[in-house]
Amino acid sequence: MISKTLYRKYRPQKFSDIIGQQHIVKTLSGAIANEHIGHAYLFTGPRGTGKTTLARIFAKAISCADRKDFEPCEKCQSCQLISEGTAMDIIEIDAASNTGVENIRELRETVKLPPSIGKYKVYIIDEVHMLSSGAFNALLKTLEEPPAHAVFILATTEIHKVPETILSRCQRFDFSRLSLEDIISKLSFIAKNEKVKIEKEALEMIAISAEGGMRDAESLLAQIISLEDKNITTKEVEEILGTTSHKEVAKISELLFERQTAEALLLLNELAKNGLDLEFFGKSLINYLRQMMILSIDCKMPEILKNFTKEQSEIITSLAQKTELERIVSAVEILSEAKNKIRTSFLPQLPLEIAFIKISKNTGSSSLSAPKIEDTQKEEVANPPILPEKKIQSAKTTRTSPSAYTEEKQPAPSKIDAQSQSSPTQIEEKSNQTANSNCNPISLAQVKTAWGQFLLEMKKFNHSLSAFLSNCEPVRIDGNTIVIATAFPFYKEKFNEPQNRLTIKQVFDKILEADCRIDIATEEEAGVKIAKK
Repeated sequence: MISKTLYRKYRPQKFSDIIGQQHIVKTLSGAIANEHIGHAYLFTGPRGTGKTTLARIFAKAISCADRKDFEPCEKCQSCQLISEGTAMDIIEIDAASNTGVENIRELRETVKLPPSIGKYKVYIIDEVHMLSSGAFNALLKTLEEPPAHAVFILATTEIHKVPETILSRCQRFDFSRLSLEDIISKLSFIAKNEKVKIEKEALEMIAISAEGGMRDAESLLAQIISLEDKNITTKEVEEILGTTSHKEVAKISELLFERQTAEALLLLNELAKNGLDLEFFGKSLINYLRQMMILSIDCKMPEILKNFTKEQSEIITSLAQKTELERIVSAVEILSEAKNKIRTSFLPQLPLEIAFIKISKNTGSSSLSAPKIEDTQKEEVANPPILPEKKIQSAKTTRTSPSAYTEEKQPAPSKIDAQSQSSPTQIEEKSNQTANSNCNPISLAQVKTAWGQFLLEMKKFNHSLSAFLSNCEPVRIDGNTIVIATAFPFYKEKFNEPQNRLTIKQVFDKILEADCRIDIATEEEAGVKIAKK
């Protein structure tokens, strides 16, 4: 009851009261000032972002008898009736409970009646996407030939469910989620008027939990105010919402990337002991790191920064700029995997603890920053890929004896058929033998020419590994060893897994008709710079 009172009590009554959505306010107020009123409008956007509120203000403004420019006077009979919710000329329809064609046919009959007061009769249809196909067809007839006094405002959170025939007859306005600062500003105003003192960080937590919806934020504030405590602390808000503060999420992120594993684990366990909802915390931490990831690419991304206060923006931007992008991407992947295990784990904090160790040590089976190598590789270890007999044409060079080198070879059959297949164990044993003197020598130009074909062949055996390799380049040939450089140091670890090296080698052997050896190097080791794709 309190939440209902709060958001109704502080609902905007005129355009100047609206927080956010200024592009929509400007367009609608301009249309009113210039007497360019359309017959059908469509408001779309997330819940709690002001669609219905702005529809009512628009209806009030065009019905006002003593309007100045575009703002309703709030004093005339029409304005007062609309504010009280008793105006007969403003008809609000909940499409979720009036989905049938009969409801819209009834509307078609009443829409012909002129307004009782004022110039317009306004129909606000909320959640319009819930209408049945028959109801949409009936509504379409009215939108095609509306009476001069009728104005329709359709509101929806799921624009993709509204037929194109309806969309094409409406002026569309897209509502966006409200910024953190806008929500905090409104909540501070409400708290002050309600004579409640609430800590700034507590307001931030409420605003973050609302996820850009003002109505949700006001409802949460009302829930907290219902404690009848005139001094609300961050601790109380944490207990009610089951969340942790932004400061603690930022602190744990910093500890992880500074490799202070023990401190991060200690803080996590303290939060768990205090009754923190670990699943919600995991979601908050993943979202924070996602924002870090984007800011690492563009430190001035407005869609991200609007979710933070000035102080918070400085903290996350600083951390994003001094942390390698691949480490952030890795952390997001590892935590996403851990979050899915929290609910089923016998110790809820265990998946997060393991994730923290992986992130701070920069290890883990969840690979970094690129498509994850599929679990099906476990099968590939037991059964290495058998390449087809198809003859693949490649550029050939004059055969000479290969350059001498002392490194041990890892040969594999250049042609694998039913009589010459080898198990992984046999291949590894052969890797200690000296290379066959009859194998073809290879050149860097030859490898680069065949690189595109190599990536295509790799897809047949391991699509994810092929995606990894698309971010790499062959940079040098040492004897018959192909040196492949990667822009991401963590790729080297993946490529050096036995099953991955074997797959890469076998595909190169087949394409180049040579006994190749593979060496993976980082940019620093290879002395080159690889363009990140």
